[in-house]
Amino acid sequence: MVFCEIEFCNNPQGVFYAGQLISGQVVIKTDKAKPVKAVVLQIKGYAETHWTDTEHDPEDQSNGESFNGHVDYLATKAYLHGSSSSIEVVIEPGTSKHRFACQLPITCPSSFEGTLGQIRYLVNVRFVRPWKFDQNFSRCFTVLKVMDLNSQSLMLRVPTQVESQRTFCCFPCRSAPLSMCLSLPRGGFVPGQTVPVEIMVSNDSGVPVEDITVKLAMVVIYYSQPPCVDTNKDHFVMVLKTGEGVSSKCRKQLTFDLKVPATPPTCFDLCSIIQIGYQVEAEARVKGCHGSQSLHMPITIGSVPLTKILQKEPRFWGADLLPQQQDAKALILIANEQAEEPHSPPSPWSSDPSIAPPTYAEAKHISPDPQMFLKPKKKSQKRRPQEKNREEIVFTPLYGVFDLSNEMEDIIVRPNKNRTDSGYVNDAIDKSTWL
Repeated sequence: MVFCEIEFCNNPQGVFYAGQLISGQVVIKTDKAKPVKAVVLQIKGYAETHWTDTEHDPEDQSNGESFNGHVDYLATKAYLHGSSSSIEVVIEPGTSKHRFACQLPITCPSSFEGTLGQIRYLVNVRFVRPWKFDQNFSRCFTVLKVMDLNSQSLMLRVPTQVESQRTFCCFPCRSAPLSMCLSLPRGGFVPGQTVPVEIMVSNDSGVPVEDITVKLAMVVIYYSQPPCVDTNKDHFVMVLKTGEGVSSKCRKQLTFDLKVPATPPTCFDLCSIIQIGYQVEAEARVKGCHGSQSLHMPITIGSVPLTKILQKEPRFWGADLLPQQQDAKALILIANEQAEEPHSPPSPWSSDPSIAPPTYAEAKHISPDPQMFLKPKKKSQKRRPQEKNREEIVFTPLYGVFDLSNEMEDIIVRPNKNRTDSGYVNDAIDKSTWL
């Protein structure tokens, strides 16, 4: 019997930032001599997408058209026993430890697990056995893209708003407009921060608004590669809150606090087949057979929060990192147990002492939280194929969550407002009317 354990030395949680060094060891235990052709250590990072169009025959997956995409970000290997040309080697009974170190490319996108694809990083130990199937031991780890909001657009610091209007019925019975305005104090946030969403509803129509719903949503776009090129989408609701309605000929202002949960940073540029974005959505549900009125505002989720002081020169993570290595050269084995490990680059927070390191929590969008749900797809929507022969790996990435409760910029003063379970309501505005 063979027992194999993969450990991370410089981060037991298995959370690393793109450009950092992974340091660990493989512990192999056998109760008797074990003949193998080779024992291969691999560190892999890749993105893949997969779904099947079952529009024509939902009962028969094989008749549907398959869409797939695959991109490699890291593919390194080293031999712990044997080599590519060896016929047979024997692992002696007992315990052996193999130390390794590997530098992650700075261009790695963040780990992500979705319904139609994933961005995944793992350490795999493969026992190549003569006359038998290979035996694999794997451990996934989280890689996070360093997205410093201070190095992004200055527009992330300024207030933003979006508004819409609609009328009911047709001319000459057309009603006065129902107007809705969504405002945010800035456009960039990190997990752990609160997004204060202000909604102003001016209902000059004769149709009452039953309630106001505000959501923080993650939108994921998946792409496939030739020969079958197509796109697909996921819509995850991260936070949902519902507020009061608005009577006809009235206006009301509500403020909802949406706390950003553990989630990956916005990513449009590093992965060509999976793109991740966020938006705040507001919906006014009106009475009767009229459709709801909705609007949304894109926001940016980063992994380094905005600071109070504007940086004269934006910080660029990666300037002091080790030289980037390619392919197999990125993975090295440390033969001597007493030898020092290669120098590991500093954390993203070391250059700014005002930023406290985050804690790490499991991804919100795949946790069994009743408040979080996946927006249902239409019946004819493309689905992920059932791959019976494929070994499924269940893994939940960890994402950094900041505690910025003491930051002055996050203390929001709301005069003349009373707290409710659904948000803050400005009663003074609610009592006014437009005639």
